[in-house]
Amino acid sequence: MDERSPAAAQARYWHLKQVAMFGGLPGTDIRRLGEHSETGLVEAGQHVYQAGDPADSVYVLKSGRIKVTRAEDGKELILYFVSPGEILGELTITGRRRRSGTATALEDAFICAIGGASFEELMLRHPKVAVEVVRVIGGREERAERRALEMISKDVRTRLAHTLAELAADFGEPRRRGVKLDLPLTQSDLAQLVGSTRETTSTVFNEFRRAGLVESAGRTIWVLDRERLQRYSWPVGANGKAA
Repeated sequence: MDERSPAAAQARYWHLKQVAMFGGLPGTDIRRLGEHSETGLVEAGQHVYQAGDPADSVYVLKSGRIKVTRAEDGKELILYFVSPGEILGELTITGRRRRSGTATALEDAFICAIGGASFEELMLRHPKVAVEVVRVIGGREERAERRALEMISKDVRTRLAHTLAELAADFGEPRRRGVKLDLPLTQSDLAQLVGSTRETTSTVFNEFRRAGLVESAGRTIWVLDRERLQRYSWPVGANGKAA
């Protein structure tokens, strides 16, 4: 579809109108925002942006899932996931010139890129949007800090157990056999979430499977006992460190 066509403009308007933080905005403002945006498909495994890229746009995710990662001590760690209707690249509005993280599509994702200047203009006209953006930034920073604290204070088994319980709460679809995660995750993704190697994470996941805590089929993960995972704590050895 030609981005300049009336049909494309109407599609951008419709999608932007579905974003929660834009709820209640006048239609004229949403249309103006759409005029300064572009849409596109990012195929699974491809990057929306990479660390070091210019930070010149804020993105709205229309469909699909995206993971945002950052390199720490030679490891790639997942900071958070982005779901349809949410934004990413929001640190553009803080004055950053370059991206500090990398955004990768977990599955085919349709995005809308909004120029940073246009997004800032919208926030100035509508403080409600600015407040929502601050909440997004704060929530993601809090989650990243909590995960960093777990990495230095808890062993891999406990980190993986708590991460799976958190994913079940945030992205779980209750089913008769348990909770199905609405995220297409690989063992490498789980390793990036807990700051471990793929091999170690896979070994621990298989331990949880044998214990009846989880199940998986391809990239689909089932959490069978979220409460036990949430309470999980690996025994501490005599030296005071996790075994």
